This record gives sequence, C-alpha cells and structure tokens, in this order.
Amino acid sequence: MGSDGGPSDRPSDGRGDGYTEGNDGDDGPVGGGVGDDAELDPTEARLADALERVAHGAVVSTPSILAQRGLTLAFTALLTNTFAAGPYGLFALARRLSRFLRRLAMGFGSGLSRFLPTVEDPAERDALATFAATLVVGVSVLFGAGLFLAAPAVATFTGKGPPFPLYLRAFAAGLPLTVSLFLIARVLRATEEVTALNVFQRVAFPLVQLTVGVAGAVIVSDLAGVAVGLPVAMGALALVGAGWLARSRGFRPRVRVPDAAAIRSRYVGYTTPLFLSGFATTTQRLGFYPLIAVFLSGTAGGVFAVGVLVGSLVRLPLMAINQFIPPVAAALNDADHPEALSRLYHVTSRLVLVGVVGLSVPTIVHREAVMALFGPTFVRYAPLLPGFVLAQVLACAAGSVGILLRMTDHQRALLVVNTAITLFLAVTAIPLTVEFGLAGLVASYLLMLGVNNGLEVAVLYRVEGLQPFTRAHAKPLLAAIPFAAVAVTTRGLLPRGPAAIVGTLLGLAAYATVLRVLGFSPVERRLLATLVERYRLGLSRLRDRAVDALEL
Repeated sequence: MGSDGGPSDRPSDGRGDGYTEGNDGDDGPVGGGVGDDAELDPTEARLADALERVAHGAVVSTPSILAQRGLTLAFTALLTNTFAAGPYGLFALARRLSRFLRRLAMGFGSGLSRFLPTVEDPAERDALATFAATLVVGVSVLFGAGLFLAAPAVATFTGKGPPFPLYLRAFAAGLPLTVSLFLIARVLRATEEVTALNVFQRVAFPLVQLTVGVAGAVIVSDLAGVAVGLPVAMGALALVGAGWLARSRGFRPRVRVPDAAAIRSRYVGYTTPLFLSGFATTTQRLGFYPLIAVFLSGTAGGVFAVGVLVGSLVRLPLMAINQFIPPVAAALNDADHPEALSRLYHVTSRLVLVGVVGLSVPTIVHREAVMALFGPTFVRYAPLLPGFVLAQVLACAAGSVGILLRMTDHQRALLVVNTAITLFLAVTAIPLTVEFGLAGLVASYLLMLGVNNGLEVAVLYRVEGLQPFTRAHAKPLLAAIPFAAVAVTTRGLLPRGPAAIVGTLLGLAAYATVLRVLGFSPVERRLLATLVERYRLGLSRLRDRAVDALEL
C-alpha cells in the first residue's frame, strides 16, 4: 500500500493569467499548471501546490469514502432488518456512549496532524508518535474501565434493562482496541499516506465490520455477538496498520531522544486544550444519545442513529476535501502564507457546498424511499430526516473551519467556542426533548450544528481574518431550485423507488446545467480540472493493470 504517487505526482494542466481581486468577491484567475510554477508569483505557486495536494487527497479518498459509507449503510440495514428497531436502538445507544469516550480520548491524538508533518528527524518523529499513542491508549483504558464498572448503574438510571448493560460492557472493554484503530488512522493522515489510510480505515474496517454484522445476524442471531466481535476486529486491524507503518515508513517505538521532555511538553501543551475542548465538541456531536437513554425509548435511539448516518452522507464532499487540509493548512500557516491559505479556503468551501447541496436535495425529497431501506418502522419517522440533512448542510457550508482554527494554533479559542455552545445547548436540548420528544431532539441537533459552525466562522475571522463566503456561494443554492422541482415532480408521477432513481438523475442533470450557466471561477476550474485529470489517470492505470492481468 503505497501513496499512489504521493502528493508530488501532479498533472501539469490548468490555465490562468495571474490573480486579480475578484469583482464580485470571487477569486480571480489562478496561474498555470504545476509545471509552470516557476513562472508564477510566490502566492500563485503556493496556492497551486496546495490545490494539487488537496485534490490528490480528495481523488484518492472519494471512492473509498463512498465504499465506507455504502458498507456502513449495509451493516446498519442488516441489523435493523434482522432485529427489531428497539433492540437495535439499545445496541446503537451503547455503541454511541462508548464512542463518546473514544472521541474524548482521541483529543490527545489531535497533535499528530499538527506536528508530524513538520518533523524532519525520524527519531523525533518516532518519539512524538510513541508518546501520543501512550497518552491516548492510557486515557482510553481509564475511560473503558470506568464505563465497564458503571454499566449496571447506567442501565438502572436510564431504565434500560438487559441486554443494555451487556452491550455497554462489551464496548467498554474494547475501548482501547477501537482507539488504537483510529490512532493508526491519525498517523496515516498526518504523514499523507492517503492510499494506505483509505484502504485501512475506509475499506478494510467497514468490510470487517460488515463481516462481524453478518456473523452476528446470521450465525449467532444475537446483537451481543456483534457488540463483542466489533472491538476485537478493530484491534486486530490496528495491529495490521501498525505493522504496515513499521515496515513502510520505518516507525519504531522510541522513548529516549534529545529534547524528549521538550517534545512531550509541547505536545501536551497543544493537545490539552483540545482534549478539554473535546468534552464540549463530543457533547455536541454525541451528547444526544445520553438524552435518548434518559428520556426516550430504544426505538428512538435507533431512529436517531439511522438519521445521523443518512444525514452524514451529504458530508462526503467535505470529508474528501478534508483529507489533506490539516497538513496543507499547517504548512501554509507555519510558512506565513495567509493569502494562499485564504484563497484555498474560499475555493474548497465553495466546491464543498456544490457537492453537499447536490446530495441533500434528493435525500430530502425522497426521504421515505431512503428510510425504507432500514425497515417499515423507520419509514414512519421519515418526516424527521430533513432535519438531519439540513443540519449537515449548515455544518458543511463553512468548509474546514474547525480544522483551520486548530491548524492556525487557535485551539484555546476553539475551546472557548465549544464550551459556550455546549452550555447553550444544555439549556435548550433538554427542554426541547422533554417537551417534543424525538422531534425536539432533532431540532436541537439542527440548532447545535448551525450555531456551532456560525460561531466558529466568526472566531476564525476575528483571529485570522479568514472566512469562507463569497457571493459565488449562492450559485449552488440557486441551482438547487430546479433540482428540487424536478425531484418533486417525479415523486408525484412515479412509485417511490423509481421516482427516487429517475428524479435524482434528472435533477442532477438540471443542477449541473444551471451551475454551468452560472459559471465557475478560474481557481475552481483549476481544482476541478485537477480532480478530473487525476481520476482520468487513475482509471487509465486500472485499465492498464486489468489488461496486463488478462494477458497473463
């Protein structure tokens, strides 16, 4: 599993005549291809390099992200259709509670993406990775032990009887194993091993997860088997990833290096605010599940988990763009290139919004067909699905705002923002849930993502002068109008399943046509051309390998 050419394997196409302040707040033309970087001014050359690296990560990652989401959907649909919505909801609640603790522990792993890209000495790199791994796994052991011991009390307090305590203890005991898997993924991302990252986290893990799900549903016929098998499988996969890093990148456990105390002090100083901030951000993302456990039913937990999963599908464009945004943004920030960083933020956030809106419209219009994949119980809750989707649109509209706050070393500002948002939600989510049930909880989820990302944008602009929006951001919103009209019309004329397929295809055609008429900026065309070229090269390589295999 190599890096597939790595970020330096870049095509040399694209057009442009230099940068001019946009007449409508848009980016002006970006210079020529990477092969012509010597003719560009320094800002253009830096921006070109950043766009190429981000495009490389997006192109290699998108197929694997699609595979991951597809396999995860299959895993969830398997469990929801094999077991009733209520038992699946208890399983989902227990897993999300353990995920809450996992995300907290991973707060101490956030420094890997910040520091590994800038470390040149292999010994210092190994010491940094060893210390981070020890810190993260050690914290996860403490969290897992606490949840394991508290499982009966949690079940009694929430009123959720057996097998809920068993699920909790299974995921608690396996917490260090699951944390290890995501720690390896952080190292792969920080070292820009995009191909290995995608094979490891986005293909191998969901395949293993689906295999465990099939075994639990078909062979064992018990969700407890799935709860026990998942952490074990994740730990085994983490060992494989660690072995690959040792063989391919030369990572070795290392404790004693010159300035070891300074390395640890710097790492702890950077990650401690992020760890503390994690209590706020994790509460925002996963704090809804404790509310469900206390105030709602297991069925509500299953519906909420499915709604979040389906809603997260519209995040695919942001997930693809974000693959290399952390190391690219960190490098631009460390080298003091604010103009290149600002323009990179503009173009990536605009293209993310194009993709997010294109995925959101058919999901909202054909919500009953989507929820039918998980069984008839979930179709009854289809009217709540737009809330999950719109929440993700708000979360993605600002692009990589949270990453940019971290990569520009404003983790303390991020801590203040997330603490304030969490306190705000604590006094709104509980009464909304008590008063309106699951609908109130979904409204809280929508409110959380909207307010959180809006405040992060304001803070980033205040501390760095960076903000994502230009008037060009209105283009995908305008193009969504004919898309929605086509989708609604087909829904009224055809049965549920065919309407979803035909309406989506025709709507996407209308969406693309309107976007083409409205036009793209030169910098957007450059990034799109890079993406297309990389896909073309990738498909050519696959075709050549297939031909060679057939000849053999």
